[in-house]
Amino acid sequence: MSDQPSVVETLRVVREHLRHARKAVIDARHLEATIEIDTLMQVALVETDRRIAILERAILSKR
Repeated sequence: MSDQPSVVETLRVVREHLRHARKAVIDARHLEATIEIDTLMQVALVETDRRIAILERAILSKR
């Protein structure tokens, strides 16, 4: 087995980075950019969660 993380594991790491980045923007109170950046981060989080769910279902269906 490879020492490299799976795609799902990598996406989980990306999801956590996105959450931290989103919180950092909100905490920094960059009001002029918060709405746009928050929207982009939320879209990225939703898409990451969707992709993880698809991949996990594919893995389970192969068993």
